[in-house]
Amino acid sequence: MTSAPPGLPARPRTEPEAVIREARRRQHRRWLVVGMAMAAVVAGVAAAIAGSAAGGRPRPPGLHAGLTAPAHAIRPAMPPGLVLAGAATTVVMWPVGYPLFTETGGPPAYVADLGSGRLWKRQIPGIVGCDCRPYLIGVDGRLVYVGSGGITAISAGLTGRPRVLGSTQFFAPSAAPGQVWLVHYRNGVLGQAPVRVRPVPVTGGPAGEAVTLPAETGLVIRGTDAGFLLEVRHGRGLGLALWRPGGMPKTLPYAPAGAATAGIDYGFDATARLVAYGTGCRWHTTAANAPQDANTGYLACAMLRVLNVVTGRLVSFAAPPATAGWVPNGFDNTSAISPAGPMIAAYAAVLPQGEGRVRLYVMRLTGPRNGPMAVPSSVAILPAGTAWTAKESWLLYQGPGGHLWAYQATSGTVRASSTRHYGMVAVPSDPGRPARPPV
Repeated sequence: MTSAPPGLPARPRTEPEAVIREARRRQHRRWLVVGMAMAAVVAGVAAAIAGSAAGGRPRPPGLHAGLTAPAHAIRPAMPPGLVLAGAATTVVMWPVGYPLFTETGGPPAYVADLGSGRLWKRQIPGIVGCDCRPYLIGVDGRLVYVGSGGITAISAGLTGRPRVLGSTQFFAPSAAPGQVWLVHYRNGVLGQAPVRVRPVPVTGGPAGEAVTLPAETGLVIRGTDAGFLLEVRHGRGLGLALWRPGGMPKTLPYAPAGAATAGIDYGFDATARLVAYGTGCRWHTTAANAPQDANTGYLACAMLRVLNVVTGRLVSFAAPPATAGWVPNGFDNTSAISPAGPMIAAYAAVLPQGEGRVRLYVMRLTGPRNGPMAVPSSVAILPAGTAWTAKESWLLYQGPGGHLWAYQATSGTVRASSTRHYGMVAVPSDPGRPARPPV
């Protein structure tokens, strides 16, 4: 072990691997009880984990927008980037090293311009440590995340000054381009009604008129073209429902209701028009001698359902043969549905299920029906995420060695890179302003 500054843990020689293990450990925590309070993030304490098993979110004491300083470039030798001509996508991969969480940000991130293959390293200014959903997402060429001063937006290249959109620590994606919903729970406590939301543009500006959600709302997942996708209370359990102002919440077809751990954990992904979720799900636990994250619970679902919230069309996929079921990452944790909507990617648990291993599959949502198609070199250890490029139908995933791989579903082409990562967010590149490294 190497020495570390006072107040920070000693840094292992394999720094990126240590951060990845810590991030994996945090993401495995499931939202078991809605509304439980979170531990506060303490400024200056490395690897501060502000998530509980309830999956609540922090209100960091003593941190405000004035502490959010512009990020400074870190210029070590960069590994070769992945080149996907025509993908029109910038990818942010996070975390990739030290420092951990401080008053002004978290671990650095790789920013990759897939069109040129250029790769650089930056910190996400002011990001806080929490088990938040969503935590870091892409919205119209910008990143939106939970920052020390509130919900924050910055360019996808992590250049320029971050902009605080609202003082709340909660937000949700919107169906409208270029905006998110700021979410306000009573007394700032997750799941406490009344719950109010207000739209705000990610480029800055005043928030719109507030909307009060139904009293049974536990969590706001996102806005859709058919209203709000919500996690709602059913007795002592939770369920998934769509709600339009003035109406009553409508439970999703076949969606489990009343289970203590239903709701957001059953989600694979959701867009303005499509909602993908699991049914027939059961909890499993990794073995005590699992290669990673021993004795950790995860869901495996018999069916993957994809609902078009506008037309009502429901497409269902049974889990692939010789697997233990589809493994959802939970809503707002990963990107599974391709931007144009014709395909979805999902992981299935590999037997024996105690090892916590998964394999990635791709399915078509429109046109001729086909069964799940296995993605080459995609066996990974939970949790594992995916992302899609804005164009050319490239699926990004974690391949052998934890490196970034890409699979073009339309041609079967596979590309691999030497870039290691944990989680990633793909953002469409602005053709007029391509992402570029800091100077």
